[in-house]
Formats: sequence, structure tokens, C-alpha cells
Amino acid sequence: MQLSLIKVCSITGLFVYFLIGKICLMCVWPNNIEEKQLFFIVSLYVVHLITYIIVNGFYMACYESKSKYISKAKIEQKPWPWDGKDSKVWQEMKRLYWKNVIINQFIMIGVAYSASCFKLDTRFDETFPTVFEISWQILVFGIIEDVLFYFSHRLLHTPYFYGKVHKVHHIYNITVSWSAEFAHPFEYILGNLIPVIAGPILLGYQTHMITILVFVGLATHKTLSDHSGFNFPWDVYQHLPLTTHSEFHSKHHSLNTGNYSSTFTYLDDLLGTTINK
Repeated sequence: MQLSLIKVCSITGLFVYFLIGKICLMCVWPNNIEEKQLFFIVSLYVVHLITYIIVNGFYMACYESKSKYISKAKIEQKPWPWDGKDSKVWQEMKRLYWKNVIINQFIMIGVAYSASCFKLDTRFDETFPTVFEISWQILVFGIIEDVLFYFSHRLLHTPYFYGKVHKVHHIYNITVSWSAEFAHPFEYILGNLIPVIAGPILLGYQTHMITILVFVGLATHKTLSDHSGFNFPWDVYQHLPLTTHSEFHSKHHSLNTGNYSSTFTYLDDLLGTTINK
């Protein structure tokens, strides 16, 4: 009974996020957007950055917490990177992380600019989307993102690309939230940014910019959650059918194979790459 209540509340919370995200964006929406390309780039970047800071801040508090409830939610019985490594190794990992983050900021802006040049017929007017419109379009975005991510991820696990590119991301054999976007620039473009932006570009004029921003916030939250190393009972992703979640992705990092999907599990199931251990 308690688990069912948590499940209902988690799934309901997802649609509440769509509603609140829409209302917040409507409240600050400009009456007339003349520089649509600039608005597209800046708003994407700001929504991603705000989500990235808030979600990582939450998980940082969890990593520092001594709560038994939080400790029980830890997936792997391995020490966190800062506990299980020599201090010099951990300092080097932190240095590489900040260098990587700075580089990826410029890459993100560059990809957003390229996407806006390629096709920018998204709606920016005040005919704001309904929660139903946001919901079905985000489902479509998620399917497109998942297909592109799955096959790019499998490509990155081939010997050539793993050794030269993807190995950077797998420095973290136990996942922590900020490691989600710690990646080689080539991987960050191919596996992180293009899959996320592809759906909005393909749907074009059918999509309002608010829907894209809500999706970017959700996609950022999901990848950070999936890399958090925690499996909280209220995590919505473990309650949705055919949906990946933190434990699913943690197995991928632990074993360095299988569970290649980012959003849904059906491609791993169909193509025999699901880890059943």
C-alpha cells in the first residue's frame, strides 16, 4: 500500500513538473521576442545550467549526509570516488572535471547555435502549450533521444571509440551525479547534445519553445538522477513502465557493458543488451 502511494505520488509529480515549469516560464515570457535565435540559445543554456546546479546541489547534500535512510538508498557497496581513491588521484579527477565542464559549456552553446541555424521554426508566441501537448511531445522527444543515444552509446563501446573517447566517461566506475556530463567533447556532442535537440528540431513548428525548455530541464534532471548512485523509492523513473533509472545505469558503469539506453529499456530488451544480474 505504501509503495503504491509512493508510485502514484511520483508519477503525479512528473505532470506537476510539466504544469509548474509551464507556469514559471509563462510568467517571465517576453511579450515580443525579436531575436529568436539568441533567445533560443540563451534560454536553453540557462534552463540547463539552473537544473544542473539545483539537482547536483541536492545530490551533494546526499553524499555528505550521514542519514541511514540515504545510506540505504546507495546502489553500489563501493566507496564514493573521494573515499576510495588516493587523494592525489581524486584531486586529478576534480581538475579534469572542471576542465571538462568549462570546455563543454562552449560546446553546448555551439551546438545550440548550430541547431538554430539548421532549422528554427519553433513557436515563440503567447499561444502557450497545454500540459497535454507538453506531455505527448516530450514522449516523442524521449523516444527520439533514446534511439539516437542507444546506437551512439553502442558505437562508443566499440574498441576504437572506447579507448579514444568513451573511456573518459567511465573513469567513474561508481556513478555520482556530476559525472553524467563528464565526457570527451566528441561524445558530449554525439551522445548527449544531438539526441536531446533532435526531437525539437524534427517536430519544428508543432512545438512551442516552452515545451523544449521543459524537456531540457527534465532531460538534465534524468541524466543526473541516473548517475546519482542512489535509488530512492520516490524516484519517478523506476515507477514508469519501460523506463531506465539509476540502478539500470549503475549496472552499466559497474560492468562496463550492456544497459546502453538512456530513457527507455525496450531497445536493450529487443537487442539483447539488458543486464539481468
